[in-house]
Amino acid sequence: MFTGLLIAMLIIAGAATVVGGGLMLASQRRRLPEAEAPRMLAPAPAAAERGLRDLRVGDVVQYDGKDFVVEGVIVFDEDGHRWNSARMQDGSEERWLISGMERAGTSRTRILTHVPDIELSGYPPETLVAGGNRYVLDKRGTATAKIYGDAGEVGEVSTNPADTVVRCRWWRYETAGDDCLVVEQWGDLYRTLAGRIAGASDVELIPGS
Repeated sequence: MFTGLLIAMLIIAGAATVVGGGLMLASQRRRLPEAEAPRMLAPAPAAAERGLRDLRVGDVVQYDGKDFVVEGVIVFDEDGHRWNSARMQDGSEERWLISGMERAGTSRTRILTHVPDIELSGYPPETLVAGGNRYVLDKRGTATAKIYGDAGEVGEVSTNPADTVVRCRWWRYETAGDDCLVVEQWGDLYRTLAGRIAGASDVELIPGS
């Protein structure tokens, strides 16, 4: 009888060992770290959209119901402050778009046409009269400039290789309204541009290919 009892105890102990071992294996399996989910590569940042301060030759500017093609761009730099002036053509009609001329505050966009009948020499006066408007000098300065594409008579003065840096003296005139005028001196050439300050919704850029 004692032998039978001993055998029964050994069977129970063995079963407990098997069950305990199984439970331990199950616990170890539960503690195994889960496989890390694959990481997705961050999407490449979208290319920044160009604005009017970044015009290039071949761009199209929609203004006043017309599509003007940018034929030439002048990039100005005055002690680190940069702005541009673009020569635009729609058929036989030529316009100039100047953007970013202000150093501080809201950047204005000027749509201008060449005024050939104002003769200047030396230092332009504090006030100018053109097209029935009286313009008052607001700012002036001297900048270096690089010319790209066909900038008309300015390109001819500067001999127009794209990598040539030339100097330009400039005078900016304003009125009480949105009319404005810009005088540029390129060597012996004085160029007068007159027009208006355009609203943000008046001008739309279609980048060239």
